[in-house]
Amino acid sequence: MIIRHIEPNDYRALCELWQAAQLTFDIGDAEEDFAWALQHYGQHYFVMEEESRIIGSVLAAFDGRRGWIYHLAVHPEFQRRGLGRRLMEHAEASLSHMGCLKINLLIEPHNLGVKQFYMRLGYTPANNQFMEKIIHSQ
Repeated sequence: MIIRHIEPNDYRALCELWQAAQLTFDIGDAEEDFAWALQHYGQHYFVMEEESRIIGSVLAAFDGRRGWIYHLAVHPEFQRRGLGRRLMEHAEASLSHMGCLKINLLIEPHNLGVKQFYMRLGYTPANNQFMEKIIHSQ
């Protein structure tokens, strides 16, 4: 298994992975929006492949102060083999290389079962309130 940077032509395979892993995703929900995000923020976007099949992903970002983890996914056929941990370690190392000292992540309500996974990796619950504002509609 290899971990490599995400490429624009990975979009459809990533969508299939995220659906199989039951992740919510909305990178604009369009391939051109994904390509734009990849071009501007993709230095910390990674996939895991086995025999040219994408079986895992992690998207990370760094805002100059904090790192953020998005879309950690391992295909259900490959879960519980330490692959999620490998992807997280890879993303953490990439962020650390940029000088990142703190990493945040959001667990959506339908996916709370992953909380123990993140806690085993050293993440702790924070007492923050998540808020959002949609500033444009499609």
